[in-house]
Amino acid sequence: MLTRLRALIDRFNYASFMLVGNLYVAAASLIGFEMLIVILGYTTVWPLGAPLAVVGIGAYVLIRRALRKPDDGDKEDGEEESG
Repeated sequence: MLTRLRALIDRFNYASFMLVGNLYVAAASLIGFEMLIVILGYTTVWPLGAPLAVVGIGAYVLIRRALRKPDDGDKEDGEEESG
């Protein structure tokens, strides 16, 4: 009984760690890995602020993309039309 409980707890820990890691990678792909490095550089000052900053900036980028005008096409941020 105790062995089963321990195995269940271990599986839950592994799954939660993998979920958090995947969320960091997903948020980093939204905000850019350079920005993630800057944010993680400040974790020595406020360790609990890194996840909040990553999620906040990721949410900002998603909302900004959702509110973007449809006539912007496939241009990335900072790209200009050639011609």
